[in-house]
Amino acid sequence: MHVADLLVEGVNLMLLGMGSVFLFLTVLVLAMNGVSRLAAPYADDGARGYPRHQPASATAGNESEEIVAVISAAISRYRNRS
Repeated sequence: MHVADLLVEGVNLMLLGMGSVFLFLTVLVLAMNGVSRLAAPYADDGARGYPRHQPASATAGNESEEIVAVISAAISRYRNRS
């Protein structure tokens, strides 16, 4: 076999492999969209039991300032240790 024949065969095999992967992924996306549409009427968005996002309160600012102070003190103590 010549090198050109081997290259053509390699390209054919590459295109076949890439085409089959593309086809599989396309079918997978379509199937997932179909299942999502079938399951949408049964979805209960509010009853999962997860807590909803709470707005930041005034104490959160105080806590973050306290945390910054503690971290700064720890870094200062670490640097002065040696």
